[in-house]
Amino acid sequence: MTMVHIATKAISRKAGQSAVASAAYRAGDVLDDAKYGKTHDYSKKSGVMSSDIVLPFSLKVLGVSVDRETLWNTAEAAETRSDSRVAREWLINLPHELSEEERHSLAINFTQKLCDDMDVIADVCIHRPVMKLPFDPNVPPSSKYLREGEENPDPRNFHAHILVTTRAPTIGPNKTLAFDPKLKTPFEWSNKKRKAHDLPSSMQEIKRIREMWVDTANKVLAEYHLPLMDARSYKDQGLDQQPTIKMGVEATAMERRGITTEKGNTNRAIKARNNLVAENHIKQEADNERRISALRKGLAWATKKNARLPGSIGGTKQRADFAKQLSGSSEPHITYCTEQNNRTAIRVDDTKRCVEEAKSGIAWAAKRCENLPKRCDDTKQAIEGITEAIGKSDIEINKATERSARPAPSPFDDDARRARAARLDRQEGRIDRDTRANRFKDERIFEYAERMKLHLAMRLIQRHGEAMAIRWEQGETAADAPDKFDQRQVAQLSEFAQRHGIEDHDKAVEFTAHLRQVAKRFDYTLVENNKAIIKLLRDPNAEREQYLALTKHFTDFRDSIDQKRAEFNSSIIDKLGSSAGEVGRMTRDIISSSSYIEGLNHYINNDSHSVEARDVAKEYLADTLDKTCQQFKLALRDVNSLPPTQRKTYSEALKATLETFTEQYGKELSESQYKALQGGLESYQYQVNKAHSPSRGFSP
Repeated sequence: MTMVHIATKAISRKAGQSAVASAAYRAGDVLDDAKYGKTHDYSKKSGVMSSDIVLPFSLKVLGVSVDRETLWNTAEAAETRSDSRVAREWLINLPHELSEEERHSLAINFTQKLCDDMDVIADVCIHRPVMKLPFDPNVPPSSKYLREGEENPDPRNFHAHILVTTRAPTIGPNKTLAFDPKLKTPFEWSNKKRKAHDLPSSMQEIKRIREMWVDTANKVLAEYHLPLMDARSYKDQGLDQQPTIKMGVEATAMERRGITTEKGNTNRAIKARNNLVAENHIKQEADNERRISALRKGLAWATKKNARLPGSIGGTKQRADFAKQLSGSSEPHITYCTEQNNRTAIRVDDTKRCVEEAKSGIAWAAKRCENLPKRCDDTKQAIEGITEAIGKSDIEINKATERSARPAPSPFDDDARRARAARLDRQEGRIDRDTRANRFKDERIFEYAERMKLHLAMRLIQRHGEAMAIRWEQGETAADAPDKFDQRQVAQLSEFAQRHGIEDHDKAVEFTAHLRQVAKRFDYTLVENNKAIIKLLRDPNAEREQYLALTKHFTDFRDSIDQKRAEFNSSIIDKLGSSAGEVGRMTRDIISSSSYIEGLNHYINNDSHSVEARDVAKEYLADTLDKTCQQFKLALRDVNSLPPTQRKTYSEALKATLETFTEQYGKELSESQYKALQGGLESYQYQVNKAHSPSRGFSP
């Protein structure tokens, strides 16, 4: 099973630490510290395999880029207290069974998840164990040789230092990076504040991130059929093993020099105890094997015994068949007796029912006899009433006969005219009622339309407000506020408002009056010509899901080519001679930019993709061109600061790639992008001329 190790600690001014110095040391880089006026030069540090800046996805989609020096100087400037936490470090052990490229990809993948989860920017540096030469008493003391009695570190100790910001990043003008001095990331909150916001404790959060690291690493280990990590403790795994204690830097260094420490003795005792438990476990397994062997022998003996059972079972079956025959011959007698019993029970029930009916009949007859005189009087009265009704009916029949004998009325007499007038009045009344009902319905529809216009106008002019827009800087996401607008939607609504001359707030008009003015703009023509905007205003979450569904194909495509680009960049490190820090990373991105841009152009020109996905690809292509020009500028400016052995290789690679890049994409570049390329060339030429200019000092 692969070892699981992930730890975190704060970089604090209270402990005399600096984020810029910490980043320079871990990256083996040269960084200028603006706050303290120092230059931290760790370019000679060995063991640094790679160093990368990882941005959260929310900044990547905006095309934001930042270098290491700007990042950590900005993070330092955002802190005003003398005891502030200026950064946080996560230290993870990388599986030594993986190759260098696989370890780098795993570290970047986990760091990306960490950035997206905590909304921070990370600086991830991968270190290898620095092995020294054996001790030689004839060689002067040097960092390249072991001291007397000292041991080399574990050659499997590949690890990554992930330095993250303690504040969520924000974007200023011209896509410049900034940090909100009033907003710390929730991970840096106290447990009391976390509890007030219904968040788990910091220890539970660390355990969650530990599980996230184990899940991320196990997916890679499973692909290569390597032993998986297990984040559970020995107790939870059901193992009788005791964990060792943390040695620390000082105790580890002393033990390597042959000096016995208390912590070392404790760990040695724990390891001896664990070895003893393991040996006892092996002995116990041997005893279990012996018991299993004895049980197998007993099972074989029982099997032989069981072989005699079929004969005994056959005799028992014969006896059972004979008993069944006897019971079969008695079945007719049993059936006859059962039928007789059933018939007797039925006859008893019939007799009881007849007795009850007789009793009820006698009671009914007695009651009828008691009421007989009264019923006779009632019958007489009924007969008299019927006779009277028959007489009245005869009179009515005679009257009807007389009426039927009369001639039919003329349509021109007064009665006919009054009947027609009454019928017309009834029809007009029905028409009036229908008209009033339709008018009432139209009025309700008009009122609903007016309310909907006011609602749409309110959401449009307040699209930047806290009630309408997602507060990314406060940790709010689209899942937390599905009815709010994201950054893309706010930009789309702003373009619509600008195109139609709709102001967010007219200072010369009271707010309610301004709201009504904007609502009047939502007439039939505007709504019909801007159905997508109306749908966005009414239901931003549905529009967002539809947009993500349409653009998911490009997102998957971009992730695929990003992965291929990262693999290619890692593969050319050996050809270039070394990683060369941030300058090397930008140079490798520049070398792979041509094939990367060609892939984007091929995607854009493919008509089978959706229009939305191709539009997003066009925006991403423009951002990629701009980012590449800026990388040319920065890399050409700083390439002369590399050591001589690295400077030549990277300078030649930059100049050759620049010539190819301008030939292929020169017509597509904007004026600002041309200026960036020109500025980088001028800076590079100035550094070259300065290095070859003769000294003005006195000659000896």
